[in-house]
Amino acid sequence: MKKEKMSHRIAAEILEQIVEGDIKPGQKLPTEKQLCEKYGVSRASIREALSELKAQGAVTSKQGGGTYVEQAFHGEFFHQVMVDESNLASFRYLFEMRKILEPEAAMLAAERRTNKELEEMRSALELMKEVDVDTADSYKGRNADFTFHLAVMKATHNPVMIQTFANLDTVYKKALDLSFEEKQDLLRNKQIIYKEHEKIYEAIQAGEAELARLQCLIHLRNVEKKLTPDS
Repeated sequence: MKKEKMSHRIAAEILEQIVEGDIKPGQKLPTEKQLCEKYGVSRASIREALSELKAQGAVTSKQGGGTYVEQAFHGEFFHQVMVDESNLASFRYLFEMRKILEPEAAMLAAERRTNKELEEMRSALELMKEVDVDTADSYKGRNADFTFHLAVMKATHNPVMIQTFANLDTVYKKALDLSFEEKQDLLRNKQIIYKEHEKIYEAIQAGEAELARLQCLIHLRNVEKKLTPDS
């Protein structure tokens, strides 16, 4: 696995806290001194990490001191995008984006993943495996699917990619709602969906970057065909 700069890792961890809501929009980040103590690094590393977050618009420095999370960081544009089962174009736009972003993320994840991120992927797979065709478990299946892909994205340690994926969550989850809607489809495709995710996981776990990219692309193309049969 390639050695990663500590500043990149710190930036990704802070971004993860912002994406998951542990640090809210408008909230002040800990001081440089506190961050140095938390991560056990020099001020130079902390300043590099904060510079990365500022460059992507996640945080800003305010007059009088302090670094704050941007109020509009979660991307209002993406939350205005509607996915409708009657609008196949919206699905095509979503999958165009996913096919650009996620296979590359799987490739990077194979090179950079930590044991913690592998465990998150594995846990999501276990939930997927347990899914039944009743309504409650269908909801669990949707969440497990999203959690798996989010864990892959986190494993890139690329703050821009993680935030882009987070900004797509509304439109992404709506697509998952529709793909899990028909119980018969869920029953028929459950094992196929699970196996496709498992292959992505195994490639990432083995550090096989190109194989991880390919397995992710195969999975996305298969899901796209199910949702947009005329594509």
